[in-house]
Amino acid sequence: MTRSPDAAVVARRRLTPTSSLGDSLEAWLVNLGASKPSPATLVAYRRDVEGIAGRLAVLEDFGQIGDVAIPDLQRSALRAAFSSWASDHAASSVRRAHSAWSSLFDFLVAEGVIEGNPMAAVLKPKAPTVLPRSIRARDAVARLLSAASEVDSRARDPWPARDLALIATFCVTGMREAEAAGLDLGSLVGEPGARRMEVRGKGGKVRPIPIDATLDQVLAGYQRERGDRFPKHDLDHPGTPLFVSARGTRMTVDQIRYLVEKLYVRAGIRAQVPAGALVHALRHTFATSALEAGADVVELQELLGHASLETTRRYLSATAQGLRHVIQSHPSQAALRQSLADSE
Repeated sequence: MTRSPDAAVVARRRLTPTSSLGDSLEAWLVNLGASKPSPATLVAYRRDVEGIAGRLAVLEDFGQIGDVAIPDLQRSALRAAFSSWASDHAASSVRRAHSAWSSLFDFLVAEGVIEGNPMAAVLKPKAPTVLPRSIRARDAVARLLSAASEVDSRARDPWPARDLALIATFCVTGMREAEAAGLDLGSLVGEPGARRMEVRGKGGKVRPIPIDATLDQVLAGYQRERGDRFPKHDLDHPGTPLFVSARGTRMTVDQIRYLVEKLYVRAGIRAQVPAGALVHALRHTFATSALEAGADVVELQELLGHASLETTRRYLSATAQGLRHVIQSHPSQAALRQSLADSE
């Protein structure tokens, strides 16, 4: 699709029911920019809209994508285009494209260009039901914290205070690995008793995560040792990285994963960690444990930074599975089974 030479000009241009899809796309993307999504998100939205538009142009014999206009976006044409897209794209790609187009049409409705969103008539693949991958060992957190606080005699430059601060942050906040890597000293805000972390999550959205005095104390101990290790680090500057490597540079996601996996091994629970989860397993474990302790699913959604409540609800299913296992393994169940066997 031919991109407008000046998206801002397109955004100011009033869209009409006969406007081109290209102008509509540019105006929508400019409007989305106000919410400060990541550049990658905007690129993905453009790619999804243009991909479906290309299929539609071919199927409807329009020739070029630039010739497609709003009146051409009929339900039947959209269904055919999405069906063609689904023939050689994964279900997740189809769902993402469906979401992008639905958002575009919602924008056109809000602008008074069209009367309704036709995407309700375009089917999309159902999202697979994937249960969270929590760590199966019940005492996993205690064993991890214990391993982190001990000196690793095999490490080239052991730093238990840093290891404990990092693993404790994951265990008691449920944040993502990339979010932890992006934390700065300025991410810690608030007065004693009301401290919190300002975490930048997906799409650049910032959410507050309360931290209690214990984690605050662990982080403070780590920073004191860091000051001794790296006297040149400006620990009063808000832009200074929170978690650093043994060389004093900001920890990368790969370094965090490597460290966490080593701690799993040292704690003796590596076999209980679901394949491919690593740090994310701590997030899942935090969420399921929080629900088992009585947390509200809406509050948990806010803590985890989920855009959809349905994503958070998966942990309810995982919790139910865990409780079912507890019930099935209870001694009373064995007695009941024996009673049934005796009566046969």
